[in-house]
Amino acid sequence: MKLPEVDCKETPPFLVLLVTTTQDQKEARDAIRKTWGKERLIHGKRVVTYFLLGSKENESAKEKVNLAQESVLYNDIIQRNFVDTYYNLTIKTLTGIDWISNHCPQAAYIMKTDSDMFVNIFYLVELLLRKNQTSNFFTGMLKPDDGPIRMIFSKWYISKREYAKKKYPPFCSGTGYVFSIDVAQKIYIISTTMPFFKLEDVYVGMCLEQLKIRLQELHSEPTFFATKPTFSVCTYQKLVTAHEVTPEEILMYWEALQSSEVLC
Repeated sequence: MKLPEVDCKETPPFLVLLVTTTQDQKEARDAIRKTWGKERLIHGKRVVTYFLLGSKENESAKEKVNLAQESVLYNDIIQRNFVDTYYNLTIKTLTGIDWISNHCPQAAYIMKTDSDMFVNIFYLVELLLRKNQTSNFFTGMLKPDDGPIRMIFSKWYISKREYAKKKYPPFCSGTGYVFSIDVAQKIYIISTTMPFFKLEDVYVGMCLEQLKIRLQELHSEPTFFATKPTFSVCTYQKLVTAHEVTPEEILMYWEALQSSEVLC
């Protein structure tokens, strides 16, 4: 298991970004490190990023060495020994929640997101400061009425044996959700008694239902997108997440936002 060396007591982060990734997504990690995942102060608040990984099946010696070197170089990799598959995203996310609960409980907020995302952290920090709710807080792209997909060939297929009810508890899209540190600690504790469920975002919703924590909107306008809105400076200045963004697009969008003098 690889863990970064951190001291959150010294300079507690306001926001910790936990990004799910796989070993072969180094290009995406590097793009994120140069852009929205770079450690920085926003309105005097520290924002830091860590990457969550499992283990690759049939990993070569060279791949092992490369990852170990990357881990030493950037000190931002949290890796646990489980096979890195889509249906193990629940384990991967809980690894991050476990780590932050134990190693960085001084953080105020956590965001779980993915490596194919664009995150406007400046706007996110601004909205969190405006919201100013540091306990029992959970937000993202709300899915209050989703139910299990019963089509057997779907990536998100769930049999009645796995989940019998017609509707899931309210949850937030796994593409990006944000929560206060106390919620991380509560999810970590309750997850030890909650049966495993292979859809990570739904599983977190199940935990929240047990904890009686209600989802909240971060803003009166939609800001979390599980799609990729067409890029324009004004659109991306006022969103928190966009999905299915390539490493090249991450760099391009970031550069366009940073160099623009337009305030929308």
